[in-house]
This record gives sequence, C-alpha cells and structure tokens, in this order.
Amino acid sequence: MVEVSVEREYEIGAEEVWAVFADFGDVRWVPGIEKVELEGQGVGMIRHLTVPVVPQLHERLDAIDHRERVLEYSIPRVEYIRVRNYRARAQVVDLGNGRCRVRMSCAAEAEGASEAEAIARTRAFYEAMLGWIDDFLSQESTRHGRRGLAGREAER
Repeated sequence: MVEVSVEREYEIGAEEVWAVFADFGDVRWVPGIEKVELEGQGVGMIRHLTVPVVPQLHERLDAIDHRERVLEYSIPRVEYIRVRNYRARAQVVDLGNGRCRVRMSCAAEAEGASEAEAIARTRAFYEAMLGWIDDFLSQESTRHGRRGLAGREAER
C-alpha cells in the first residue's frame, strides 16, 4: 500500500488557499495543463486533464466540505507516479493571524513499481503541487498588492 502525507504552511489566510482547492474545475495553478474537460458538477464531477507526455488523467471529486475545508478525490490510474486506485485528501487548516497549513495525503496501490518508488514519486509530486499553489497565490498576491506567501514545508 502506498500512503503519503505532506504538509506546508502558508503566510496567507485559509479561505484564500481553500479557494484554490474548492474550485475543482479550475486548475490554473497547475503548470503544463494543456486542456481541462469537465463532466458534471459538484460531488461526482470528473475533470479530464490533458498534460504533455503522460496519459490523460480522470480525476473524480468524491467529497467536499467547505466548513472543514476538506476535499477528497480519486483517480483510477496515475501512470507517472505508478499507482492505481488513488484516493487523495486535501485539507486547509486555519492557523490564525492570516496563516494556514495544507495537508495533502493519499492511499493507493503501486503498479509497475515498488511501493518505495511509488511513495517517493507521490511525495515528490505533492511537494511540487504545494509549491505550485505557493507560486500561484504569490502571483495573485503581487497582482493584488498583498504580501507574499513564503510557504514552509512540514513533512510527515
């Protein structure tokens, strides 16, 4: 079983960071996406992501709780991290004083790789993803005249 959990703190409010996750159909913060096709709305919707060099991803929104700022989604197969039956959870925790922590975690089955390799690939992807959020929100803050973010990682 592949299980990964990664955290990063941001010097920005939880609501602003949550807005990035809560709009499941908007992946402007992810570099390299060539095309996004949405199927349905709300829980159960599927976003089909076309990315160069990897097979198309089909990500299904399984649950969303705006009050607790938790989102869960699943992907049948993620070839570039070599897993299947991937189930992920993102949570944004308010730390007060305009700060928050994002926790990304998942469980999946290794496919075509050892569990250790799949864990390493997943961890590297999560670290990159949290960096993309930091970059995106920093650009948005600069565009709107607010302070930068300077995310800090805290790995479990």
